[in-house]
Amino acid sequence: MKKITLIFLLITTLSMVTSCKKESTSNSSNQTEKTVSEKASDPTNYSTEYVLYNTEGKAVGGFDPKKHKILYNSQTYTAKEKEGKRKYYSNGTLTYEVKIKEDTYKLKNSSSKLLWKVKTYPDKIKISDNEENMNPFEIKNKNDTIEISKNGNILYSVKISGTDIFVNDKSKFKLSKAMDNYALGILSIEEIPMEQRLFLLMEYLYQNK
Repeated sequence: MKKITLIFLLITTLSMVTSCKKESTSNSSNQTEKTVSEKASDPTNYSTEYVLYNTEGKAVGGFDPKKHKILYNSQTYTAKEKEGKRKYYSNGTLTYEVKIKEDTYKLKNSSSKLLWKVKTYPDKIKISDNEENMNPFEIKNKNDTIEISKNGNILYSVKISGTDIFVNDKSKFKLSKAMDNYALGILSIEEIPMEQRLFLLMEYLYQNK
């Protein structure tokens, strides 16, 4: 009787150990799969010519003026050009379009509604949310400081130092590589959604290369 009891206890113990090992292996496997999945879908894992980072070192977005490519959150936007327009798609869906005419370009949504009109001059950039270009944001380069004003009031003062971008004397962004262009002032305009700031900047860089 004692032998039977000992054998039963031994079998039960072995069964429990085997079960624990399987559960541990399963959990480890699930954790590995989760980590790989999270890494694969990480929207900050950008691979493009320019990557923009915030002060915490987290990627905000990316852009490539040569390829007309924007990366923002988990979306990748690429362009198709036709008859003076560039239409941007993400996952096959039309999201934005850019209409180009001489020294002006317009960013519109997928329904062709005007979002921003940009007019470029030799010494400044004007950005407005209306066709008449009323009450625009005005970007100028003054003594190595990029000033963004509206209705005569300076809203943002931007300075570039290598890859670092300072707004109103505070570190704000960092680029993956240096760029010397006062159009970077566009990035400071908080009244414009960041995704759209990237589009406006990229289009300017492409058209004024």
